[in-house]
Amino acid sequence: MTNRRPAAFGGLLLSASIIAGATSATGDGLDLSGQTVEFVIPFSESGGSAKWANFFAPLLSEALPGNPTVVVKYMPGAGSTKGANWFQDQEYEDGTLVFGSSGSTQFPYLLGDPRVKYEYSD
Repeated sequence: MTNRRPAAFGGLLLSASIIAGATSATGDGLDLSGQTVEFVIPFSESGGSAKWANFFAPLLSEALPGNPTVVVKYMPGAGSTKGANWFQDQEYEDGTLVFGSSGSTQFPYLLGDPRVKYEYSD
């Protein structure tokens, strides 16, 4: 029998940090009423990240100012590098685009994978 608590806690911690980051960035009077926020997940619809994203999307909607509709958008490929590269190229200054990351996205960056076009400091 395996212990699933550490993995579940890790997913919860990641998702909570996404929501906390999104809500702390709203101090500038951001109002997303009537808008749609895309929650980009760089994995397939059938994995664990998809389950967490679908669970937390309504909570993210409640936490964001104006309670926008939150839609999960899946972008699998290259071990999450494809979705992360796509996100890096987007304009998301209006608060309508959120990225869900994981260790699978961070490791290629840290290891200098040549497919990586995203920059964490951005």
